[in-house]
Amino acid sequence: MRQYKILLVCSGGMSTSVLMNKMKKYGEEHGVTMEVAACGTTQYLDEVDKYNIILLGPQISYRKKQIESTVTVPVVGIKPQDYAFGNVENILKDVDDVLS
Repeated sequence: MRQYKILLVCSGGMSTSVLMNKMKKYGEEHGVTMEVAACGTTQYLDEVDKYNIILLGPQISYRKKQIESTVTVPVVGIKPQDYAFGNVENILKDVDDVLS
């Protein structure tokens, strides 16, 4: 089974922290090993070395190319509908597609 190390990034880290909690709960309920953290765009460079993918909140997806140019891990925008409803299953499918 895959082990996830995901850094969620949004403007200030607040809205992604809600998703982070849903992801942690999903991991516990489904036996998925998951390390997830949330931060804002001003902190991601301090945190990225601990993770193997960055997921961007939809509100900052326009910064994808700029963020990609500063890191060595994949950067993926979360689909707005999955973000809004906290659809962890769909989000992890997207992560799997990128990391496979």
